[in-house]
Amino acid sequence: MDVLGHALYGATICSRTGLAGGRRGAVNPDGTRKRFDWTVWAAAGFSLLPDALSLGLFLVPSIIAAGEPDWHGMPAYIMTLYRFNHNLLVACLLAVLCGVLWRPLFVPALAWPLHVVADLFLHGPGRFQTAPLYPLSDFRINGINWWEHSSVTLLYIAILPVLWFLIVLWRRAGSRPVPVGRKTDT
Repeated sequence: MDVLGHALYGATICSRTGLAGGRRGAVNPDGTRKRFDWTVWAAAGFSLLPDALSLGLFLVPSIIAAGEPDWHGMPAYIMTLYRFNHNLLVACLLAVLCGVLWRPLFVPALAWPLHVVADLFLHGPGRFQTAPLYPLSDFRINGINWWEHSSVTLLYIAILPVLWFLIVLWRRAGSRPVPVGRKTDT
């Protein structure tokens, strides 16, 4: 999944404005909607970290220096960082650590493991195929390389508005008052 897709799914699933907010969403203690929900930005940030802390360390300087990255000149340590950052155990441990250090950060930090799970299915055989238990195991799923199939990219982007629509419907259904003791004709 591309970085924009990761950020959008992280915010959609792991923020209080999104699915993680449950039926109420991001609300103040008095029940009013929050104007600013920091968990959206935290979840988007955590979903970008696996790539930023590996490929980003290579891409940013490469683009600044040459204007275009040289994928063939990527140092081996970048791919080692990529493998560790896409390790599901590392991602879950970091989410737990964030939750221990500051409890409200736990759910947004789950965007990192969500990134890894998405990449399991959207990175097929090749250099970027995700090994979720690296270096303990070389287990991999033969997913689809999203960058080779524009229809896959369009599909996962098209699913986002549907998810938001379902979240809004779910919240509206949960906010309706339940009728008490409805009278029936006898």
